[in-house]
Amino acid sequence: MRRFLLLFLLPIYFTSNAQIVINEINYKDEIGFETKDWIELYNNGSAAVDISNWVFKDDDDLHGFIIPNGTIMAPGSYLVLVQFLADFQAWHMGVSPILGDFTFGLSGGGELIRLFDNFGVLVDSVEYDDIAPWPIEPDGTGPTLELRNANLDNALASSWAASVLPNGGHGTPGQQNSTFVLGINDLEKFSVSVYPNPMNDKSTIQVSDNIDGFSVSIYNLLGQKVNSIQSSENNVVLEKGTLHSGIYILQIQSLDGKQVHSQKLVVK
Repeated sequence: MRRFLLLFLLPIYFTSNAQIVINEINYKDEIGFETKDWIELYNNGSAAVDISNWVFKDDDDLHGFIIPNGTIMAPGSYLVLVQFLADFQAWHMGVSPILGDFTFGLSGGGELIRLFDNFGVLVDSVEYDDIAPWPIEPDGTGPTLELRNANLDNALASSWAASVLPNGGHGTPGQQNSTFVLGINDLEKFSVSVYPNPMNDKSTIQVSDNIDGFSVSIYNLLGQKVNSIQSSENNVVLEKGTLHSGIYILQIQSLDGKQVHSQKLVVK
């Protein structure tokens, strides 16, 4: 009888687990907007999932936050797990549902975060970083890390973008991500060329024809924004100007905020 029940339950068990994804991460606050650390879970499936006694961990197995009994995520719903409830609610008033406190905090230099079910089986994990090719703006400048579509592989840096609006770029806890795109095909159509690269005096930045205008933010390797430009067409010329020799990260974003691309630029 035990063997029969095990075989019967396994297909349902694995299908439900695959639905819950880590969808947004706030790992380092901007000074003056100290929500403390938090992550957002999203139910990407078509059925409700009981996540009672599931455990959220960072890369230390001794650090764990147990999700309370009776926690059920409806299809298409969000759940925010926060380091400290009081700090989070002071800045993100009205966000619901939220759970905390998980107290152990997330590394500002990147780390592995994990979600386990009540049997100890790994449901989802993300090993984020604060350097390219990962978006660098979430490293203390305000934005969060947002998954651009829950159907994308969230283990890949290219699946993530820095949040834009609303909340002044401080993330979208409990709601659709600001960088959300409708499907994987939309992401594949967004191509960027930067030439020449390395740059001597100037370089041209060109995006695919389906993009109606874009902005470019230029960051140094300390994560500081050093310049920004905008174009209503599909190309723009970036002058060297005050850029010193070195490596920069270009954060290229369509004007509707739905498509984002990171590109390394070397300046001679």
